[in-house]
Order: sequence, then structure tokens, then C-alpha cells
Amino acid sequence: MSKCIGLMSGTSLDGIDAALVEIEKNGEQIRFIGGITVPFPDVVKNELIKLAYRNTVDKEVLVRMDCLLGHLFSDAVEALLKTSGAEKQDILLIASHGQTIGHYPAQKKQLGHSTAFSFQIGDGDVIAARTGIPVVSDFRRRDMAAGGTGAPLIPLLDSLLFQNGSRNVCCLNIGGIANITVLTAGNGRIVAFDTGPGNCLSDLAVSRLVDGRMCFDKGGEMAFRGKVHDDILERVLDDPYFLKLPPKSTGREYFNEDFLDFILGLGRDISFEDMLATVSCVTPASIAAALRNFVPEDEFPEELIVSGGGVRNRFFMEKLEDFLPEMVVVSSEKYGVDPDFKEAMGFALMGFRTFSGLPSSIPSVTGADSEQILGKVSLTGNGSRFFNRTT
Repeated sequence: MSKCIGLMSGTSLDGIDAALVEIEKNGEQIRFIGGITVPFPDVVKNELIKLAYRNTVDKEVLVRMDCLLGHLFSDAVEALLKTSGAEKQDILLIASHGQTIGHYPAQKKQLGHSTAFSFQIGDGDVIAARTGIPVVSDFRRRDMAAGGTGAPLIPLLDSLLFQNGSRNVCCLNIGGIANITVLTAGNGRIVAFDTGPGNCLSDLAVSRLVDGRMCFDKGGEMAFRGKVHDDILERVLDDPYFLKLPPKSTGREYFNEDFLDFILGLGRDISFEDMLATVSCVTPASIAAALRNFVPEDEFPEELIVSGGGVRNRFFMEKLEDFLPEMVVVSSEKYGVDPDFKEAMGFALMGFRTFSGLPSSIPSVTGADSEQILGKVSLTGNGSRFFNRTT
């Protein structure tokens, strides 16, 4: 049995999710012990928004933020240890996803070489130095170096937690971007990809339409006040990303201010409430369309298990039920998995597998040439334990 900590900061920029887990049987079992979420200070969140959304950034601001986030992730680890009562010496490793600043999965060629790339900050060396615990970080790049899209990576955990031999199920995570993992009953085939926007478009719309006084629609309450304009929604769903065959991944670089401007331009004459309802509906509508377009009828899921911050958006959840009436829509809490910490758990599992010399990527999901051992390792003075594992 090994205790590991997973750290996740998603594209919604809500803060740092830190999860303490126990992993057994060479990574075949994982148990959630506890977790905390540490919000970003406003000044940090504002800088991260600038770094993530602007194409031109101050390189000194970028590299210093990389270091600062390493310290903030370390603070989250220390807070988690304090609240859980766990001791540092009992923690095998920390697995940190970091904060995505740019995700460019397209196989763009330069001098004949693919330059697909994903950039997460939150220096793993700083975390290792601060905590005295070995750190695995920077999980996405190895998959992309092997021709993959670097995402989604959580299907590994989904298959461990939710694979059911008797029925098809779908795991949906709604963060800034939404992604699905379809687990089939018969042959165990996994279909997984980013469906498109999660919270990112509705968050942008709220911030824009109320002049920055609010940054998200709590519970989807404002979206419920408006009417969805189906003609606009249909135009939006004609976007090439939604029609592209998997494997595929995306980010806020695609579903950004320009994408929001396109939607707003289609609805110049409608009310604020109707506009927000229509923008918000893009998320559940694109999720449903992805399932119908890319999942064969005999593999179509019976149940949709939802995690991530979007699970608390009642508008999303009710629209998912409307668009997918043949499916039962539930929170991952039904299965004892806290929806706020599933992704952090997933990276803890990946870090453990890296420690064990095992791959974590699924080539059929990411499009990589082969399975990959993911992440970079930051050792401590006691780093030898990372290579001399005893079971």
C-alpha cells in the first residue's frame, strides 16, 4: 500500500485540488483518503487568465509564475498533510498536473517535424525542494512526443473505477473543457476524447455580459432564466471541432474570446438571459452530439457518470438529461468518488505508475504511436527510494 498525493489545477482556474490516495496491488486499486481545494489569490488568478488567453506574454512574468505556482502547489500539499494527519515520510510521491497555459495538439509541421505541444506551469523541482517528497509532473508532453494529442489522460482512472462487465457506461468530466470516457461492456474497448467546452464558454460569457462583476454562473441559475435559441445552437455545433473524428483534444486556445464573439454575433438582437442560456447550452449539446456521432449504437452508454465543477451546474445537468433521455445522468458521488477530486486522483495514479515503470497513456485514446510512461521526475535528497521500491 502506497500513499500518494495528486495535484490538479484545471482550465477553469478555480484553484488547486489536492487529493491524498492509497494505491494498492501495483496500481490496480485506488482509494480516496481526503482532499482540499485551495483557491488562487485574485492577483494570481488574474495573471493566469492573461497568460492563458493572450498570445503574447511577458516572458519574465511567465517564468516567475512557473516558480510561484510551484510554491502554491507546495502550500496546498502542506495544508493537505495538516488536515489529513498524514506525515511527509509516509508519502511515496506527489503527482502534479500543473496549470495549463497553452495546449496545441494539432500536428503542425515545422522543418518536417511535428510541433504539437502542451505547456503546464508549476515547477515540479520547486515542489520537491519545498516538500522533500519526489514529484512527477509534466504528464502530457511525452504522449505528444509520440504523436498523441496529450489528452485525455483520465480514462486510465475511469477504467479502474467504473469499468462494468455487464453494461456500457460513460464518464464525463466537465472542467473548463469537457471530456468523455466510454467504457464498453463486451470487449472492454475505451473511447475517450475532449468533446469541446465545459465551463469555459459560459464563464467567459458571464464575465463579458456583466462587465467582469461575476466570473461564473453559480449553479446555472442565470442560464435558467433565458430561452435557448436553437438556430444559433445549430450554427455553433457546425464548428469543425465538433465534427472532427477522435482521437482529438482541445483547450481554451480554441474555445476562447473569438469563439464567444462568433456566438454573440449570431445573437445580436436577443436578451442577455437568452444569450447566456444559448452559450451555456453549447456544453451539454456538444457532449450529447459527440456521443451520438462517435459512439456505435451497440456501445452506447446506459449511464452518464459526471465529475468536475460542472456537476454543480444544474443547467448543464438538466440539459444533459433532456438531450440524452435514454441515459441515467448521475454524479460520480453515487460511486463514492468525489467529483471535485477525480482528476487529482487520476494524476496520483499516473505518478504511481511512472514510479513503477508502467505506461499511463492509452494510444487508441490519444492517438500516440504506443503506450508511454508519462511525466518528468524531480528527486529529493532521499530520491533513491524512487528507484528502490519494495512491495
